[in-house]
Amino acid sequence: MISGRPYAPADESALLRLVETPLPGWVRLRYAYAKGYAAGEGLKGAHLALSVVEDAARGLCGASTRTTRAVWLDGAVQRVGYLSGLRSFPWARRGFALSRGLRQARAQAADDPSAVDFATVLAGNAGVVGLLTSGRPGLPQCRRAGRLETCVVTPLPGADPSDGALFEDIAAFYRREAPRKPLFPVLEERHPSLRDEDFFCLRRNGRIVGAAAVWSHGDFRRIFVDGYVPAMRAMRPFANAWSRCRGAPLLPSPGDELRCRYLAYALVENDDSALFAELLSCARRRTERANLVLTLHERDPLLPTVAKLHPWRYGSDLLAASFDTYPRPFGGIPHIEAGAL
Repeated sequence: MISGRPYAPADESALLRLVETPLPGWVRLRYAYAKGYAAGEGLKGAHLALSVVEDAARGLCGASTRTTRAVWLDGAVQRVGYLSGLRSFPWARRGFALSRGLRQARAQAADDPSAVDFATVLAGNAGVVGLLTSGRPGLPQCRRAGRLETCVVTPLPGADPSDGALFEDIAAFYRREAPRKPLFPVLEERHPSLRDEDFFCLRRNGRIVGAAAVWSHGDFRRIFVDGYVPAMRAMRPFANAWSRCRGAPLLPSPGDELRCRYLAYALVENDDSALFAELLSCARRRTERANLVLTLHERDPLLPTVAKLHPWRYGSDLLAASFDTYPRPFGGIPHIEAGAL
């Protein structure tokens, strides 16, 4: 029998084994949470609720996460939930672990309500998308809200040319510009690992016209390449030679860390593509030679600016979710923080 329950600190060792289990795909990735499972999942939002799924005979077999965060939505600060961390050991993937974890999230939503929840599912994962949109009793009701493009771009050498500013001035810029961007996070609720000095800005005639941060997860969450499918393993040297010619990221060797930093709180006036290109250039000089990761909605007018940098790209489905009614639309073009997924 499989059942769900809230997380307990005694679950940490089993959950760390779970998160270190490589994810299937043409490249097998595994995560390392050096500060613990709860600390790693806490990157996703200010308020964290974890659930575990147990098999009566074999013990812990899966987990799920729900976080809530303060964001701008409809021009006002509202709380939204994020459903994520749907994981199970390979032996449990054909069972009921995922649906049990989602049912547990219903109780969490009652304790920590939100205007709307959302979820992201890697493109091609028809099983999870089908589960989330099945309308099955006890599961959230979900509606598709478009496709997300996560992009990985290379660092740039040289000094960062962005302007310095008092953090209070950058905060004032966000208060002025963020209300027009659905799901843009409220600065005061940022994760403690994102420091004031991680932020930078662009100025025109002394006025801030763009700002962002480069976010390092440190030991909270690291990503390693466990291996590749045989065809990709054979093609990796040729793919890397082509990537070097184009200035694209290289595929790491099996066992190596996928070193990355995340573009966070990226915002420019009027979605100006030239300003955004300059913001990206500054960020790429601040990554300490790691790749830079960012996520944009498929309808974001700034996506073509990133495409010019020859990034790695992978897609995912964005789903709006609700446990009580059919989920409301986000309105406009949602802003997604890659580092909080």
